[in-house]
Amino acid sequence: MKPAHLAMHAASRVAYARRALGAFSVLVAVLALPDVASAQRPSDTPNAPPFYAIQNARIVPVSGPVIESGTVVIANGLIEAVGANVTIPPEAWVIDGSGLTVYPGLFDGMSSIGMRSEQGGQSQGPPGGGGLAALLGGGQDVSEGPEDRPATTPWTNAADQLDADSDQIGNWRKGGYTSALVVPDDGIVTGQGAVINLAGDEREMVVKTPAALHVTMNPAGGFTSYPGSLFGVISYVKQLYSDAEHYSRFMAAYEANPAGQPRPEYDRTMEPVQRSIAQGWPTILPGVENREIRRAMQLGEDVGMRTVVAGAHGGYELADELASRGAAVLVNLKWPDRNRDADPEADESLESLTRRVYAPTTPARLQEAGVTWAFYSGGLATPKQVIKNVNTAIEKGLAEDAALRALTLSPAEIFGVGDRMGSVEVGKIANLVVTDGDLFDETTKVKMVFVDGQKFEEPAEERPTEAPTVDLTGRWLLVIPTPQQTQEVTADLEMSEDGSLVGSLQSDRGEQVITDGWVSGNRFNFTASISMGGQAFEVVYSGTVEGDDMEGSVSFGGRFSTDFTGERPGGGTS
Repeated sequence: MKPAHLAMHAASRVAYARRALGAFSVLVAVLALPDVASAQRPSDTPNAPPFYAIQNARIVPVSGPVIESGTVVIANGLIEAVGANVTIPPEAWVIDGSGLTVYPGLFDGMSSIGMRSEQGGQSQGPPGGGGLAALLGGGQDVSEGPEDRPATTPWTNAADQLDADSDQIGNWRKGGYTSALVVPDDGIVTGQGAVINLAGDEREMVVKTPAALHVTMNPAGGFTSYPGSLFGVISYVKQLYSDAEHYSRFMAAYEANPAGQPRPEYDRTMEPVQRSIAQGWPTILPGVENREIRRAMQLGEDVGMRTVVAGAHGGYELADELASRGAAVLVNLKWPDRNRDADPEADESLESLTRRVYAPTTPARLQEAGVTWAFYSGGLATPKQVIKNVNTAIEKGLAEDAALRALTLSPAEIFGVGDRMGSVEVGKIANLVVTDGDLFDETTKVKMVFVDGQKFEEPAEERPTEAPTVDLTGRWLLVIPTPQQTQEVTADLEMSEDGSLVGSLQSDRGEQVITDGWVSGNRFNFTASISMGGQAFEVVYSGTVEGDDMEGSVSFGGRFSTDFTGERPGGGTS
C-alpha cells in the first residue's frame, strides 16, 4: 500500500486529470488538424493535459545506469514509464529529447526558498527566561516553570510559512531545482522543517511535514539572559530533551491509568520534541569546524537524536568518525573564503588557509568513508553558484555521479522522501530537469523543468550578436545611489574575446559572483545576487562603456531600479 501522503497526492492528480478531460477531448479533435495542432497546444497553458513523453533523450536516473537513448512518460504528476523501449500513450504530448539529458530535479538539502521573511512562532515566556536578568533588575519576569523556555518554538512549522509568490521559487526552479527542505531559522530550537516542491500554491507545495527538527545552538541573548552562551545553550538543550522524556513518560502513565490521577497539562513545546525522538525525525545541528561537528554528534547521542550535521567544512578530517557514529551530514556549498575585511597586507592564518584549501575535499572524503551525506546551498544565492562550487568539489576528487546523488536522491533519503522523489523511477513524483548538456558543464542550459508533472520552460534569451568594441577586463568602482544611501561596489571583471563576461562584486554585503554576463559593441549586461532581509535577489546591471567610464541602470529583483556610474581607476587591468 502506498503511504497516505502519496495516495492523497495521486488522488489529487487524478482529480485534476478528470477536470482536464473536457479540455483534453477538445484538444484531441484539434490534433487531427496537423497544421494548427502546435498553435492550439502551448506548453504552459493552465488547461494543457498533464501527459508528456520525452523521447530520444539521454536519461540519468541516479538510482540506476544511464540510458543513452530512452523515453520518460509523465502522467498525472507521476513518472509512468522510463526506459529505452517504452510505449508512448496516445494521449501524451511528445517532446523530442534529441540532444537533451533528463535528470531528477535538484533538491536543496536545507534552505529558506519560498518562505516568508517574518517568523510565525513566538517563544514561550520572556526572551531572557527570567533568572539572572530578573535578579539584576533587568525588568523581566522570573521564570515560572518548565513552560517558560526562551527562543524555543518547536511547534513552528515551515509548511505554515510558505509564500508561493516568492521570486526565489521561480529563480531556483529556472536553475533546475524542484525541491527543498525548508526550515524556520529563528531561535535555538527553531521548529519543524518541511520538504516542498517549487511549484503550486502553499498547500500543493508541501510534500512532507514534519520532515526534520532544526536546532541552531545560537545563544538566546547576552550575559544577563539565559542561555546567553554556547555552554548555556548545550545545557539548555539537554535539559529540554530530558524534560521531553519525562513529559512523555508522565503522559503515557496517565493515559494507561487516568483514574485518580491529576491530568497533565498540555505543553506545546514538549509534544514535538518528544515526537522527534519517538518517531526518529532527523534533527539538524550546526557543525562547521571539527569541534562543532564532534559537539553535534555527542549532543545527539546524549539525548537520543537522529543527528544530521550541517556545515561540515572540517569533515575531511572526521569522515571515518562520522561514518562510525552514524551521523548524516549536510555539506554547505558556500566554501570558506578569506575575510575581505581583513588587512590585505596581513598574512592569512595557517588555520584559515588550510580550511579554505581542504574544505572542498570534504565531499570526496565523506563518500569514500561511506557517510550518508548531501549538499545544501548555504549562503549561495543562485543555482549557477551551486554548480560552480560543486565543480570545485569534483576537482578535489568527488566523482560526478556522487555529486549528482548529493543534489538529488541523497537529500530525499535523509529526509524520508526517497521513496517518492530524487530519482527518475516509475511511480515517483515527476520532478525532472532537462538540459542541453552535462549538468556540471557551466555552459549547459536548463531547457525545461517539470515539478509535480507541470512543465516550465523559459523562453530563450536573445543575446546581441555584435562583436564587442570595448574591453571591460579590470577593476571598476561603481557608485549606486539608493533611497537610503549611496552604495560603492568594487567590480572585478574578466571579458573573453567573444564578449562573455565573468567576475565578482564586493560591497558591504560581501561578495557576489557575476553570472550571465555579456558585452556587445559598447553595451554590457550582467547579473549578480545580494541578500536583503534574509532573502536573495538577482541584481541586473546594464549600460554602456566609453573608455574607462561606464554608466547604466541596475535593477534589484525587478522591484526597484536606479542609475549608476562606474570608472576604472588607473585604466586597464589591475
